[in-house]
Order: sequence, then C-alpha cells, then structure tokens
Amino acid sequence: MFFYRHTRAASYIRGNLHRYSAFPYVLRILYMADLMVGAALRDVRQTGLDKFFPVREKLADLVCYREGINARFVAAIAEAQTSPGGIVMPHQSLLCAGLVHACANLPQMMHITRELCGGQICVTPNAASFSASGACEWLEKFYTLNDNWLAEDRRKSLAFARDLLNSDYAGHRLTFVRFAAQAPYFNHLNAVYKAFDFSGPLEFVEKAAGLSDRVDAQAPSMTAPGAKEAPQ
Repeated sequence: MFFYRHTRAASYIRGNLHRYSAFPYVLRILYMADLMVGAALRDVRQTGLDKFFPVREKLADLVCYREGINARFVAAIAEAQTSPGGIVMPHQSLLCAGLVHACANLPQMMHITRELCGGQICVTPNAASFSASGACEWLEKFYTLNDNWLAEDRRKSLAFARDLLNSDYAGHRLTFVRFAAQAPYFNHLNAVYKAFDFSGPLEFVEKAAGLSDRVDAQAPSMTAPGAKEAPQ
C-alpha cells in the first residue's frame, strides 16, 4: 500500500531496513531467553533438582544461548558503524550474526526448557480448579511442597511456563520469530555474508601462507582466456 507502483522504493526499504529493524528484533529474543532461564530455574529449584549436574548442564545450555545473544547485541552497540547516509547504526555483521544465533537455536532452547519444567506444565489444572469446592483442598495439599513453595505459587509458576512454551500463543510467537524477519537459513545468513568484512581474514591468510602480490582475493572470472564477456 505504501509503495504502490514504486517498486524501486519498496526494494530499497526492504534491502536496508534490517540495518535498524534487526536491533529490536534481537532484543525481543533476548527477553525471551531471560524468561526461559527464569522459568526453568524456578521449576527445578522448587523440587531441588538444580543440585544435579545433568540439570545444571541443561540450564547452562540455556545460559550460553542467552549470553550468546547478549554478547553480540552489546558488541554491535560498542562497535557501531556509520551508515552510507551518515547515521550511526549497530555493527552489521555482529548484529546479523546475533540474529542467526537467536532464531536458529530458539526451538531447541524451548525444548530444553520444557524438559527442565517437566510434565507438570501440561497436567496442572487451571486456576478455576484450585478454587473449586471439593478439588481445592486436594490440590492445595499435593501442590504445596513447603513453607516457601505453596500451592498457589507452584500453580502460577507452572501456568507461566505452559503459556511460555506450550500455548497457542507460544507456537505463534515461535513461528513469528523464525520467519518475520525472513526465513533464517537463507536470508539471515546472506545478510551476514554481505555485512562481514572479509578483508581481514583474507589478508591474514595471505601473510600466513606467504602468497605473492599477484594473488587476487576477488572471485575469479569464469570467462575463458581470450573470450569476450557477454553483454549485461
């Protein structure tokens, strides 16, 4: 609607908007990672499972995912670049790499969080059952662990994890994150390729291998010697 009959303008916006739109996009997934870490840790602490190394290993996986997003996010700010129009923008290859990391690993991280929360997120009754006559007494008894974890607190914690991981909204959000900024394994990686400065690694190999000045790091032409290139 905004670019009706202005395809060049639409193409320009589509090709350059990611310079800034990826920033809040990555930040949104960082908050999602924090929610998963917090929900998983609360659910394993209520039963003391956080003392077991296999559980800590899964929690560490979530933390590495979270910190991987945060590291690229902070680095993109610290190493900010100037856009072709003279405006400060986040470091593009760092930001795009953060987007790939966040989107590509989110399904696996949600699965790890489900494993840590356990099956109770799908069998815990709703809030109405905890207040219904006849059922509330039994639910209060069996969902209370100790003075620190009462039935209502456990119900809220498990219900939150269910909404975060297993609800219709959770599935919608996962699909949105994976595809709203274009399909990840093609467009995201292509954005990284276009944004990364390859000159440093190329010069490093050139010096390390002792290559001569005749070597050109540009892609070789596919035209046969003596032949003329086809007109563009």
